[in-house]
Amino acid sequence: MKNFGTLFAYELKKIWKRPMTWAAVLVFCAAFVIITVQPFFRSGGATFTATDADGKEISQFLTAGEQYRLRVERARALSGQPMDETFFRTARETIPLDRERFEKDSYFFLIDPSYCDFYTEFSEWLDGTAEHYYTARQNGRELSWQRLTEEDGAYWRELEARVEKPFVYQPVLGPRMLMNMLGSTGLEMFLPLLVGLCLCDLYAQERRTRAAALIFSSPRGRRCLYLAKTLAGAVSAVAATLIVVAAGGLANLLFYGPYGYDGAIQISPWLWHSSLPITMGQGILILLGLLLAYALLCGAATALASVWSGSGTAAMAISVGVMIAAMTLDRTQPGWWEFMPANLVDERGLSSLQVTRLFGAQLNILQSGLLLYLLLALALAALCWLGWRKIAAGKV
Repeated sequence: MKNFGTLFAYELKKIWKRPMTWAAVLVFCAAFVIITVQPFFRSGGATFTATDADGKEISQFLTAGEQYRLRVERARALSGQPMDETFFRTARETIPLDRERFEKDSYFFLIDPSYCDFYTEFSEWLDGTAEHYYTARQNGRELSWQRLTEEDGAYWRELEARVEKPFVYQPVLGPRMLMNMLGSTGLEMFLPLLVGLCLCDLYAQERRTRAAALIFSSPRGRRCLYLAKTLAGAVSAVAATLIVVAAGGLANLLFYGPYGYDGAIQISPWLWHSSLPITMGQGILILLGLLLAYALLCGAATALASVWSGSGTAAMAISVGVMIAAMTLDRTQPGWWEFMPANLVDERGLSSLQVTRLFGAQLNILQSGLLLYLLLALALAALCWLGWRKIAAGKV
């Protein structure tokens, strides 16, 4: 165990002493921090004019960033209010629904910005009542469940029964932005590139420097070193991903605040039809877990190319190929296509109705997807071991 610990620490040191590793991590950190804060600093803008309660005309120029900041900050005034009949009625009485769009914007930004975010996401429901909103949502769910088997429909009805209603309003724009950063419009899309830059030399370095023969002649140079390399690669893939997520997440907290994470995911307009009884914060943790499993899978694919090709460049090319394939392949088809990273590590995964049966148990796509990614990563790691053994035997 002592020898393994020494080898593991050495392999970690080799990965994290490479300038490319830190360059990749820092560039990704900077990119996602910029993406997170960019809406607050957008240029351009408009001059808004409104009349206050005293009949006084107010006029003010607001940049696009200032408008966004008002929308984010003032939505907190509605936090914790149940979205019941009283809530919807107050919204209809407060928001000037009969005015033109620009007049509404002027009201929101100069008089009362608190309903701006709510109106943006729920405007189509303000002509009716809260009962109409929840009935329409339930009818939509029933129509979707009718296309499923009886067992799968019962599975989702049971979960839907655990979703508390009426929803409690929370400003979820910050958590939504963090979900997007994790999902198919953010880190998930470029994760193979990040992991590839960190691990492309994991197995190739010894062959390139012609140190392989010397290493394999030592008693710990085969199985023990393979395990140390594999574990160091897995830890590094997860660590690099977590560092980037932490940078973007910290920027998100600083600019959006710690608000909305306890709100039901159904408040998000892209997830209003989900039947998972979880909060936005729990949804983010689920997507993060899937993202880390995908990082392990990308790391295993990079390591496999590294050990069989003996070339860091070839391993990097495989990582880029995985990234391009994940971005360009048709991901709109039902069935197993839903397990593609762009579908799974995304809001789509949180609203998917895919159910897999395994040994008598019903698993939703989030559970079965996590299991699938981990098993694929283990299978690729086993193929790495076969390549490592062939190198040791001088057959590669």
